[in-house]
Amino acid sequence: MMLLSIMALAVTAPDASNGPSNVDLAAVLHAAPEVAGPVSFRTDTIRSVRCRAFNEEPTEYRCRFKAWDAEERWKRRSAIVARDKKGWVLLSLD
Repeated sequence: MMLLSIMALAVTAPDASNGPSNVDLAAVLHAAPEVAGPVSFRTDTIRSVRCRAFNEEPTEYRCRFKAWDAEERWKRRSAIVARDKKGWVLLSLD
């Protein structure tokens, strides 16, 4: 029982980040000046967000997600984002 409690604490610890949430990712993509197109990124236009930290730089994440595109279909995308003192920053978008 003790082991289960320790595992639950590790998973729910506030500093155990798995990267940005879909709300955070949508905000970063929407605010980035280099992201321009017919469809803006919003919380209702992205889904299935999965982020993974780089081993070399634990504050940088590759996030894979699906975005609703101009052709009105879900398209797989990926972005690299980093956490800095002010919040999340977009480094690249594929």
